[in-house]
Amino acid sequence: SVDDLNGGHGKHIVFVLDESGSMQNDWAGVVVAYNEYIKRARQSQREYDLVSVVQFDDNARVTVNQQIVSQVPNKLGYSGGGTQFAPAAIIASELVQQTPSTHVPIIVFMSDGGSNDAAAAACTFSNLNHLIQNKFGFDLELHLIGFGCHAKYQQLQLIATASKNSKVYSNVDSVKLSNIFVTIAGSQTLAGLLETGVAKRISEVVTDKLSVEYLSS
Repeated sequence: SVDDLNGGHGKHIVFVLDESGSMQNDWAGVVVAYNEYIKRARQSQREYDLVSVVQFDDNARVTVNQQIVSQVPNKLGYSGGGTQFAPAAIIASELVQQTPSTHVPIIVFMSDGGSNDAAAAACTFSNLNHLIQNKFGFDLELHLIGFGCHAKYQQLQLIATASKNSKVYSNVDSVKLSNIFVTIAGSQTLAGLLETGVAKRISEVVTDKLSVEYLSS
């Protein structure tokens, strides 16, 4: 099948979500946005996409580990603490590297603040991008979301330099976060778009071949 030609085009979305103390009043909105993502993915018949969630403050923890959309939990706990990007980047990178060949990884990184280790996080994601380039032939899709007005936009921009396929969002509130998550849920991966092109070309070749055989018969 065409899927086999390109290793499939399911998504493995790795959400990296800031659960530091300053997110306390907004965490419920983050969970709503996450559930809107799940809802849209199911509506888009992407129930076999994989979801992972890394939550971070001073430390980082995996709260959802490569679960298919149809089975992911709808609740995310909350910790509260300081903010360090590097531990979350390392764990997210490990999850991305565990992505099966049938899926394409996408990182969605959200924070409402800044840290003193943004450069280290950028380095981790840059190294990861080289691995993705070698595996898939294109750059890692990396979304960097500055939640609220106190997010350190310049630090997110620094992390964004890790991949040419990155996008930075600023001054995002709960409603915008839902919109971003929903858009990601419904969008097609670069691998999927490439596959669509391959499928179209194969279809055209087969059609041409049948036309030639018909005319020559």
